[in-house]
Amino acid sequence: MEHEINQSLKKASQDVWGTSPAGWTFGENHKPGSKEFFDAVLKKRFSYETPWLDEIVQFDRFKNKNVLEIGSGAGYDAYQFCKAGAHYTGLDITPENPICTKQHLSYYGLEGRLIEGDVESMNFNQEFDFIYTFGVLHHTPDIKKSLNNCFSALKHGGEVQVIVYNKWSIFYCVTVVLFEWLLKCNWAKRSLKEQRSMIEYSESNARPLVNVYGKRALCRLLKQAGFKIKQTHIRKLVAEDLPCIRVVGRTYKYIPQKFLDFIGRYFGWYVSVRAVKE
Repeated sequence: MEHEINQSLKKASQDVWGTSPAGWTFGENHKPGSKEFFDAVLKKRFSYETPWLDEIVQFDRFKNKNVLEIGSGAGYDAYQFCKAGAHYTGLDITPENPICTKQHLSYYGLEGRLIEGDVESMNFNQEFDFIYTFGVLHHTPDIKKSLNNCFSALKHGGEVQVIVYNKWSIFYCVTVVLFEWLLKCNWAKRSLKEQRSMIEYSESNARPLVNVYGKRALCRLLKQAGFKIKQTHIRKLVAEDLPCIRVVGRTYKYIPQKFLDFIGRYFGWYVSVRAVKE
């Protein structure tokens, strides 16, 4: 029964990101899969949504390193790793995504190894110097098994960087739980788990599993898998993360992004943990 439920949850994830590729809201009405679409999303992603990402990942560190990305998506971070000269492998559970990533990389004369697969059942053996996953493992039913597989796939001395949704973020605690679920009385219509699934808006009607993790909880999971924690970060707070209140919302545009970035270092939507396999 549990296996069937997990497979159903994974199918929902495939449907969501197979129908609407990651970043599609930034595509500026360009055809998904086109170079114009990819350029538009890259620009928006690294100038507005995640301008801090290179700071905490440091893509240039991975020249000639074997890198595995869990959840390649449409290839935005794959582009960064390949541009830096990494030997890149991308794994994604959604059948459309490896094809999409390969196509996007080809626009820039880049290439990598793209594989359709599930992190919970992947079977690499001490092959990688670095494993990276951004915005993915909070959708998997068995994060412990996923982290154990990451541990097995790393060389000794290799690192993993896991970035997931932050349970103690302003977006989750204030916007999702307090405003959308409690104050709007949606608690009478749906569970909090169902409310979380609505975070992943797409053109599909599917509702994927969405979990949230605090920094301590994520560190604990990585330690249980055998890792030693090296660095932690919390990032990402933009005006769109604040509650959509008609009168108050009009003032959000006057909040300096630098101020939101400062608050985002404590209560941002993403928590990142980098750990090493000693």
